[in-house]
Amino acid sequence: MNLYIVPAWYPQDEQDITASFFREQAKALAERGHRVTVIHIEPVSVSKVLSKPWHETNVWQDGEVRTVFHKVIVPIPGKLSALQDAYISKLFCKILKKQICEDRKEGLPAPDLLHAHVSHSCAYYCLKAAKELQLPLVVTEHYSGLLLGTALEDDYRRVKATIEQSDAFIYVGQRFQDTLSERLSIRKDTHVIPNLFDPAAFTVNTDRKGETFTFLTACHLTANKSVDAVIRALHSAFPHNAEVRLVVAGDGAEKERLEALTAELGEEERVSFFGRYSREQAKTLFSGADAFVLTSKVETFGIVYLEALASGVPCIGTKGQGADDILNGENGVTVPYGDEDALVKAMQTLYAQREGCDREVLRADCVNRFGKDAICQQIEAVYAAVMRK
Repeated sequence: MNLYIVPAWYPQDEQDITASFFREQAKALAERGHRVTVIHIEPVSVSKVLSKPWHETNVWQDGEVRTVFHKVIVPIPGKLSALQDAYISKLFCKILKKQICEDRKEGLPAPDLLHAHVSHSCAYYCLKAAKELQLPLVVTEHYSGLLLGTALEDDYRRVKATIEQSDAFIYVGQRFQDTLSERLSIRKDTHVIPNLFDPAAFTVNTDRKGETFTFLTACHLTANKSVDAVIRALHSAFPHNAEVRLVVAGDGAEKERLEALTAELGEEERVSFFGRYSREQAKTLFSGADAFVLTSKVETFGIVYLEALASGVPCIGTKGQGADDILNGENGVTVPYGDEDALVKAMQTLYAQREGCDREVLRADCVNRFGKDAICQQIEAVYAAVMRK
């Protein structure tokens, strides 16, 4: 099948771990024999008109995946949302039409379908192109702002239109589907398919016994991730235990506040801040941990849980969030958001069970449930159903 994949954001190179799940899904589909072209269209504010060209195009041949980046200035301010939507929709349509024409000149087949990621932005803008080009449109939703409540009313309007007008709509988590279906009064059948994960980038370290027990949290350091609760829980769960430590990996607006909290609690010796990390550093971080903990207020899925499990590391996540689709009691536990007593007990439990943890079993279960083949087969089933229609 010839696929055009249109993501809302995308890694710029191999070391960029931003939205790596988009890239890994594209590469996995290509490995299964599909011809995959990723077309990332980034609308740029009119305020940049003096510092940037109106339209920049770059091509990255990422293995079997051809990736075309477009940066295009939009000369309509966001407050004129209806006009801006119409302009960007025409822009997407023009770019996709041009790509098809260029492919035909090179003797390449036209796409069989469009698969867009994130419905309030690029997927919504693909509706016009899909209709004019008579292509089926499959959409996957990832945007956590729709659950956090930080999304705008215009975003929800676009999401509803995208769900109703696309040929198939996929959520990355069950709670995501339940919450949006209720809020937007959706009656249409939709799907739940987790983000694809490539475990090959992570390895199991079987020589951890006898070393300091390391909790790891890895995320963008924002208030939503609640890393402050993890630091306080470590302080309460293991007072004066020099054998237990916490590594905080990532960067963000909360970093200085978290460092100040660490100093206030007198935990500078046991809590360390790694900072921003690369893909290769992620492998070392996760394999060097004994437990992973991330208790976000909202998490649509949580690819970092899979990175931990593929490294043979048990996890703690938030009950009622994306972690529910991953953690099952055998590979980790979930705790209610904001319940620091429950978080303390969960951390103490994983520490107590450290000798009985079979890292290879955790990795095998992760691969079987969330590996490339398992998730690709579910996506291909959706494609097949759409093509039959």
